[in-house]
Amino acid sequence: NNAVASLEQSNYKVQLQPTGIHEFDEVFTKFNNLINRLRHEEKLRKDLVSDTSHELNTPLTTMIGQLTAMQEGKYPLTEERVAILKEQAERLAELVQQLNAYTKARMPVTSEPEEIHLRPFCEELMNHFPLELKQKGITVKLRIAEDSIIHANRDALQQILTNLMQNTLRYSQATEVTIEATAHKLLFSDNGKGVPSESLPYLFERFYRVDTSRSRATGGLGLGLAIVRELVESQGWAITAVAGHPGLTFVLTGDRQKSSFTPSSSAL
Repeated sequence: NNAVASLEQSNYKVQLQPTGIHEFDEVFTKFNNLINRLRHEEKLRKDLVSDTSHELNTPLTTMIGQLTAMQEGKYPLTEERVAILKEQAERLAELVQQLNAYTKARMPVTSEPEEIHLRPFCEELMNHFPLELKQKGITVKLRIAEDSIIHANRDALQQILTNLMQNTLRYSQATEVTIEATAHKLLFSDNGKGVPSESLPYLFERFYRVDTSRSRATGGLGLGLAIVRELVESQGWAITAVAGHPGLTFVLTGDRQKSSFTPSSSAL
């Protein structure tokens, strides 16, 4: 009763102690596991609120400062200042959109995975970036067998690859991107400048930026790869970032036991 009362008051520190009676201990273990998950989720929620407040504060402070100065007659209302305010407002709108995408990515997947022919799927996806690829001078190579098949949620896979491509376009300074499929793995590589080795473990953290000043200039919010990780894990996969020479490679690994990620052929 005390444990349930503590749980009702959002006290997730309580733990039930074993009694030596198998039937009770089995239930107690499940209860403790539930408490641990709730405690973890509560920490994530608090961290997200804290991180979001910090990220929202930066553009809001700029906007309020500019508007106050113009209201007091210290700054004239010029096209340049209007452009600054518009840029900050757009940044806020993008942040809200990305936070919404991140929240959705963390929700349980309800739809069943489907059989996706990987090569035409990637070819169609790359057609979404013709202008950006041309402007950056990036060539995309697909090392994927014609009969490669992946079992996945289509929307999740599209968002994963889209975010990886957007990350490359924004930061990598690459001239070539390669998407390669092997048994149980999908590799997304570029030949750009890469990232420092000490940054690799943190790339998928919320709001993490390798270069803060550059991220501000390119519009990056530090949520794209966090969304990728949530979507990848929702599919029962894992993702790691590996330093290339040059460049950076993202390695998506499927669950062999569940066969959720099984291209039928090796890459060409």
